[in-house]
Order: sequence, then structure tokens, then C-alpha cells
Amino acid sequence: MDVTKANKRIINPLRMLSICFLLMTGTAFAQKVTVDFDKNTDFSKYKTYAFSAGTPTPETLTNQRIEQAIEAQLVAKGLARVASNPDLSVVYHCAVDKRTQLNTESIGDWGWGPGWGRYGAWGGWRGWGGFGGDAITQVEEIPVGHLIVDIGDAAEKRYIWRGTATDTVSSNPEKNAKTINQAVRKMFEKFPPREKN
Repeated sequence: MDVTKANKRIINPLRMLSICFLLMTGTAFAQKVTVDFDKNTDFSKYKTYAFSAGTPTPETLTNQRIEQAIEAQLVAKGLARVASNPDLSVVYHCAVDKRTQLNTESIGDWGWGPGWGRYGAWGGWRGWGGFGGDAITQVEEIPVGHLIVDIGDAAEKRYIWRGTATDTVSSNPEKNAKTINQAVRKMFEKFPPREKN
């Protein structure tokens, strides 16, 4: 049996495993959207809505984009915006926090895995040094945006629906606009909720 070939068969799977691990640690946060609602509410009775004061962002244009995205979804569902006496009150809240992301990059041989001894016999493990001198890990603070959309019954003064979205915030306004539209569209995919059977 060829020692060199045997050694390669053992090390290569370990290298692949370490590559997969490093790719996972450097993956950006994915968009997350969730929805909750009052299952005892008859959503078919609501025809109109109006926006109420919430917690907007400091960015005026971002607030306009959020409101436009919500309005587009509500209008597509057959609801009309009114200036007074709405059936529904729509409120949105925004916040941004920081999350830590590890970005690891290889700068050479992995340097770990089983190895052969000096005398041609199995020499045990060479050590787990692949995550030390052979790779660089940088810690990066990623801004993460949170959007909450609450919809309430205006007459009864109670909330009946909530959509939440979490995603990374870009320095590119156009990219953020696309992210907002995508998040709000996902929120309202099944709005109004189906009636109970």
C-alpha cells in the first residue's frame, strides 16, 4: 500500500470538513420574517386603514420606503387608506443593533489531521493547529435592522396582527430598499389570515 496515497485519503476529508466549518462562521445573517395574529378575529370585516405613530428610524427616506411597502401590500389586499375613522390602525417600529460575525480566512496549509511517524508507522495526530497560525479570524460588527408591523382593530383598540422582520443593514440605500420590500412582502403573503375552519 502506498503511504502517500493513504495519507491523502485521510487528510482530504478533514480538510473539507474544516473548509465547511470556516464557510459557516463567515456566513452573513439571513433575513428572518415571522407573523402572528389573533385567530378569533374575522379579518374579512376590515375595509380601511390608517397609519398611527410608532417608532420610526432617524432616516426619513427609510421611513417613507417602509410606509410605501406596507401600503402597497394592504392596497393589494383590497384595503383603502383613509384620513379618519379607519377600521384598522397600522403602526411600525424600527430598531438597529450590532451582532458579531466571525470571518475566517485560510493563509496556508491547514496543518492538522493524522500523520505518519518518523519510522514509517502510524504516528498519531499532528495536532489541531489549523485554526491557529494557518488562518486569520476577524471579528466584525454587523448592523442588524428590526422591523415590527402591528395592526390593530381601531374601534376595539386591540392588536390583531403582528409581522416582524430581521436582516442586516447595508450602507447601500438601494439594497436596503429592496430588503424592506422583500421583508414586507413576506409578512403579508398570507394576509389576511385564513378564517378558522
